[in-house]
Amino acid sequence: MTKRGYCAFAMSILAFPSVTMAAPPSQLMGKSVVVNWSETRSQRHVGETEWRSVNATHSLSVYISTAGRAFTRQVNSTRSGSGTLDRVAGEGNVHTSFDGQSMTVIRENRGGARRIVVRFDGGFAGCTASAGTGFESGKSSISMSPITKKLVEIRSVSVGGVSCSVQAGNVLGGGS
Repeated sequence: MTKRGYCAFAMSILAFPSVTMAAPPSQLMGKSVVVNWSETRSQRHVGETEWRSVNATHSLSVYISTAGRAFTRQVNSTRSGSGTLDRVAGEGNVHTSFDGQSMTVIRENRGGARRIVVRFDGGFAGCTASAGTGFESGKSSISMSPITKKLVEIRSVSVGGVSCSVQAGNVLGGGS
């Protein structure tokens, strides 16, 4: 993505909180959506001078309860280990929205955000997805690593291998 593309992407992501959340489609209630992808990032811990290339895999699971609430779990894995981030839609830095045949999940960080867009087939039985990271103009993204428990600064991200599935029930465990 070009620098101009990143800026436009970041601005569209960061404008998101002003959007109101539509109710999830009834066909998704009581189901889970799982999106997996890989990334190659240029990153460093805040305070370090050297940037390094890090390969990571991510799994985002979203359970839409029978009451229409979205619960998310993102598992991030690198060579250093793995870490998990759990959220309820509308709480903290994670926003989940629905619009017709699509669902968008945005996780905000200082300086940028990650956006996952899921498009469902006509019966909401299957899906395709895209994942991307955008940065505010002139900034890199800074977030707390669930793996190292340190602040991480990311200056570029290349995404690949995105897959998506819809499953009956709650893949996160617990009630509805």
